Amino acid sequence: MYEHFKGEEVFVDKVLEYKEQALYKQKRIITPFLSPYHQYIIKSCIPNSEDLQVVEDGGFVSSESKRMIIAPSFYQIEQQDFSIEVVKISYAKQFETLKHSDILGGLMSLGIKRDRFGDIIESEGNFYVAVDTKIYSYLTLHLTKIKRSKVVLQKTEDKIMAVQQFKIQTHIVTSLRLDKIISSFYKISRAKAVNYIQAGFVKVNHKVVVEIHYLCNNMDILSLKKYGRIRFVDTCRRTKSNNYVVEGHRYL
Repeated sequence: MYEHFKGEEVFVDKVLEYKEQALYKQKRIITPFLSPYHQYIIKSCIPNSEDLQVVEDGGFVSSESKRMIIAPSFYQIEQQDFSIEVVKISYAKQFETLKHSDILGGLMSLGIKRDRFGDIIESEGNFYVAVDTKIYSYLTLHLTKIKRSKVVLQKTEDKIMAVQQFKIQTHIVTSLRLDKIISSFYKISRAKAVNYIQAGFVKVNHKVVVEIHYLCNNMDILSLKKYGRIRFVDTCRRTKSNNYVVEGHRYL
């Protein structure tokens, strides 16, 4: 497996340990919240079989970030086994408008590890976040304010659809190389883009990519550490000077 998931050897070792515990010790293993790429690694290392099952849930309908349960096939997995609470975050919108990044910053400021909570979704003017049940009480006690807004947290049983919102920007680039796309999308110099890529600060589809010559593909999800995520869209259009017309769909 190592040759397929270079750079993820530590995680692959953990997954193989999960497999051994479930298969030979008959344990039910529940993971933290995982990115789609890490979910893919687990499914590749532990395919469903007569002996083992891999089940996933992220708290929302069509979640991106999910927890996974690896267990012997005779276990009957139920919703509550994932230990996920969907939390509604309410605030006085007439005084301030919060953004996805504000909610993320508020959670991270409490010292909570990123894998203890999943997607942050905005729906009908409110924010929702899927969290590990074990941290829910801590959140209600300590997350009382985000920026200048007082916030109220409460559990919800509503089925929330995880729909991402985007701000769309058009860019003209000379190449679809990763360094040039990162430079254009994030409005930084190409030299700085190269440094960020080589330092491992850039991910493509949730996987670190350090090759500046990587050619971006339509619908790739790009992220730059501390700068946010943008979906790359190839419009299949060219300018008169044969440059590429592409779109960056920035996650809000």
